[in-house]
Amino acid sequence: FAFISGHAGIGKSFLAYEFGKHVIMSGGIFLAGKFDQLQQGKPFSALAAAFNGYCGMLMQSSELQKRREVVASKLRSSLGREVYYLTKIIPCLNDILGSEQSDDSFYD
Repeated sequence: FAFISGHAGIGKSFLAYEFGKHVIMSGGIFLAGKFDQLQQGKPFSALAAAFNGYCGMLMQSSELQKRREVVASKLRSSLGREVYYLTKIIPCLNDILGSEQSDDSFYD
């Protein structure tokens, strides 16, 4: 998990891209999100952008069905009821979890 910050034009995007290549080559998962100044009123917008890409990747292929199930299971078991709040920040997780979550639902 890494955050890259700095002034405009110093190469943050290039650094992230190069870092991502190494992560992927070593078998890891690389997610990238960029803070958009127009989204200042939305907390965690860069994090949501990164996970939107991951959710999209998981939902594109039927070959990734097993991975979707593993991710959903881990989210439910790790977060329990709190998964609802995460879906408010990252709505695409509802696709992974299989339905829209409610704040009064409980997962084993």
